[in-house]
Amino acid sequence: MEGVGAAALFRPRILRRLATAAFLLALCGCGESNPAAERAAAEATKPWLAMMDAGEYARCWEAGAPYFQEMEKLPVWESKAQEYRGPLGAMKSRALDTVRYFVDPWGAPPGEYAVVVYDSRWENGDIYESVNMQKQADGQWLVVGYNVQQH
Repeated sequence: MEGVGAAALFRPRILRRLATAAFLLALCGCGESNPAAERAAAEATKPWLAMMDAGEYARCWEAGAPYFQEMEKLPVWESKAQEYRGPLGAMKSRALDTVRYFVDPWGAPPGEYAVVVYDSRWENGDIYESVNMQKQADGQWLVVGYNVQQH
């Protein structure tokens, strides 16, 4: 299964750069440490992922950061999300794998970001889910990208 999210769901270069930078930084362990922000970002992914699991892709789009909504029109988001999530079948389990915190990653608007990765078991395969989060001016962590990769 190919990835879906910043690189696949959102075409604009800036979001691809954010995903690439976050992925590369996560791989090399170059993220900054901010345990409180990491916990808050991870916690904020839970209701959003519950909506994804229920197939409520329009609600996911509406609950995303304004930046997320600007990058892709709702019908395109729904179509791509269904294309990549539908074949997985029912979810069996999801466990937090890693959380990486970043400030002002290259290619993204200035701000605080976190990449929250889950190890997820599904009826039709095991995947890693990465949820890219951005801290908003009001302190909320909202989704700016989503990526799925097979184990």
